[in-house]
Amino acid sequence: MPTPEITRSLSRRAAFRWTAGAVLGTAGLVGAISCSSAAEEQATVDTLTTHLRLARRDATAATALTALAPELAGALDVVRAERTSHADALAAEIARVAGVPATTAAEAAETTQAQSTTPKPPPTLDELKSYLLESQRGAADSARNESGYRAGLLGSISAACAVELEVVLA
Repeated sequence: MPTPEITRSLSRRAAFRWTAGAVLGTAGLVGAISCSSAAEEQATVDTLTTHLRLARRDATAATALTALAPELAGALDVVRAERTSHADALAAEIARVAGVPATTAAEAAETTQAQSTTPKPPPTLDELKSYLLESQRGAADSARNESGYRAGLLGSISAACAVELEVVLA
């Protein structure tokens, strides 16, 4: 059975409507993506800044605790060095995401931390362990919401904090 040939003609007016609709739809989509990207970027910077503060807090606590527990100096130095390394990596990623030099991002986070904390007595070993547990869980939770390098960075931080708790300070 032969199939009937259907011919449709598209008027100039209809073609113009289709083209205008496609252009406006594309512009709207690009605008929506741009807005959500800025909001997502700010949320990422906020999350990473939180983890940067935790890393610095943990490194400072390990350093302060060394004076109270000199027998743990080697283990505490490992914690301090690793958490300082985490802080440096987080500062670099914040700078990359925010599009600012790494020194500017690090200085901003340090200023915020310095303003928000008052001098405290050195923590106990149990307090340091609770800090590390908080950092480990927070990094693991944040890693689930990220992708790519940031997910790997936060997952690595979480794993390192777990090792510090279970092996280094055990």
